[in-house]
Amino acid sequence: MSVLRSLGSLEPRRDRTTGSIWRQDNNPTDWVALDLETTGLRWRTDRIVEVGLVRYDPQGHELDAWTTLLDPMRDMGATHIHGITSRDVLGAPTFRDAAREILARLSDARLVAHNARFDLAFLQFEFERIGFELGEPEAFCTMTVPADLGLVENRRLAGCCEELGIRLEDHHSALGDARATGAILFYTLDRAGRRLSGLPAVAPRWPAVEPLITPRLRGQPAPFMESQLGALADRVGVPRGLPVPEQTALAYLGLMDQVLEDRRLSQEEVQGLAEAAREWGIGVEAAADLHRAYLAGIGELAIADGVITAAERADLQRLTELLGVGPTSPKRLLPLRPQPRDESFAGRSVCFTGESVCTINGQPLSREDQEMRASKAGLIIKSSVSAKLDLLVLADPDSRSGKARRADELGIRKIAEPAFWRAVGVGID
Repeated sequence: MSVLRSLGSLEPRRDRTTGSIWRQDNNPTDWVALDLETTGLRWRTDRIVEVGLVRYDPQGHELDAWTTLLDPMRDMGATHIHGITSRDVLGAPTFRDAAREILARLSDARLVAHNARFDLAFLQFEFERIGFELGEPEAFCTMTVPADLGLVENRRLAGCCEELGIRLEDHHSALGDARATGAILFYTLDRAGRRLSGLPAVAPRWPAVEPLITPRLRGQPAPFMESQLGALADRVGVPRGLPVPEQTALAYLGLMDQVLEDRRLSQEEVQGLAEAAREWGIGVEAAADLHRAYLAGIGELAIADGVITAAERADLQRLTELLGVGPTSPKRLLPLRPQPRDESFAGRSVCFTGESVCTINGQPLSREDQEMRASKAGLIIKSSVSAKLDLLVLADPDSRSGKARRADELGIRKIAEPAFWRAVGVGID
């Protein structure tokens, strides 16, 4: 059964008088605290990347807590706020995957959220995208009600918690913020319950469902091992210790330089490197030494100016993870290093995707800054991806944005942002 059909089977009957599927009910009911982390502020175009739901009984006792990351199938947006990267959501369910379970967890309860209008707008639009009519949900807003009642002066979640003596753990995680929201709710109900003009409508009674998804949590290792170069050792299949001529090693390093340019690896790229290693007689230990040599070479390039910047450090960490090798003393490395490409990007067309991860003199680069500096380096700026584009610069190497997916379809060269600025001679922090 398709997701849309299964969702349709859950839709409750509308009230004959009001036509609403959310019911006005003065009887005690459970509460569900809702919090969402999103790619941005525009609910019509941005997407949910994490949802947290905490259910309480009418007395405020926690009954259940549930959270999952969601793959938004686009750039992650404000990673500096929510702390979620594209790599974190690799293998995570989409909203479509999680929709039935979310409905079941909202069932027959009143909702509470901090800045409820914002979260409910996102929730409605996400359900609308998959063809399900959520109705007109209501929620108790802990951003407005406690302030209107004179209980707090600060409307921000952290400020409310500080004023009320509520512990806020894991701020800007959906589950942490949902629990804080629930605590503010019951504080407000306890102190000013009689002054409340009314409570929000109760969610429809959607049937309980067996868990349909495996939630993906923050901090879980991404399902990335099959596309790491560290898995190459299992694919080479040649005796260990086989001598590798220098030209063979340089050819292998050259291939690595090509496939790692966008700081990500597809299964096809890993397989291609494995086949090259097998045909050229590069054994397991030799491959590991070449991986370490490549990493050392990049490190030497990064420190050539006497300092390793934050962006360069992040780039080296990313490469270390991809290569599947740890730090090694330079004395143990082969006397080989990847050679910088002797090429110019001048005259080529370039497009950027994602919010910049680089800074210059401590200032983040806006899209206008990126395009201005690329233009000064002699590149032609494009706003979209087409077959005529030469380069797509990725702020996030694991980006699932429409531009990144389109570039893959067209075979357009992708490059990680720090590597791009180094290639065109722009000094970043």
